[in-house]
Amino acid sequence: MFTGRKLALTLAFTVLVALAIGVGCHGFFVDPVLTAISVGPTGQNLQQGDTLQMSARGTYDTQNPQNITGQVLWSSDNLAVATVAKGGLVTGVSAPGTANISATLDTLTGSASVSVVLTGVTAITITPQTATVAPGASREFTCAATVTGQTKPVDITASVTWTLSDTSSNVNITSEVSPAVLSVATGTSPETVTLTATYTVGTTVFTNTATITIS
Repeated sequence: MFTGRKLALTLAFTVLVALAIGVGCHGFFVDPVLTAISVGPTGQNLQQGDTLQMSARGTYDTQNPQNITGQVLWSSDNLAVATVAKGGLVTGVSAPGTANISATLDTLTGSASVSVVLTGVTAITITPQTATVAPGASREFTCAATVTGQTKPVDITASVTWTLSDTSSNVNITSEVSPAVLSVATGTSPETVTLTATYTVGTTVFTNTATITIS
């Protein structure tokens, strides 16, 4: 009788231990909590047209920092300057300019700045160099830079400053988009207008002109 009772108590104790272990595994060991995200490299200069791989590291409350580059949602606050693809690959779109590249997971965000530059510029060219535009019509223009070490000209249409020799409201150039668009108001008298593109790299200023006949 005593032996059976002892056996029952032993079995009960074994069951309680097993239950305690089960509760401990599920009740006391919780998933680590993400507390911060860091993005790098930061403060990098990126040549227009080139790419830069960004990485994201997550800091947790119960474990060492982890690489979470492939888990975060990547974004750029200035798509006209730089874009970022899934996985953190940044592409320099237009120079000069700066974009903040952000990585977001859950409710946390980390970011790093990237400056897009264009070095090695030797000249700029407007296309077309000459054009005839009728009153009430418009014409597209682009500007490209000749860059040392690159076989093809680099489009800098959105980065240059456009000016016209005719400063009246009859002729206007918009540069918010690429290509730039020159618009001529209806009823404008025949004239010749000079379109100038100016691009500044550091202390060096590059200019080029195109001749437009309004007729």
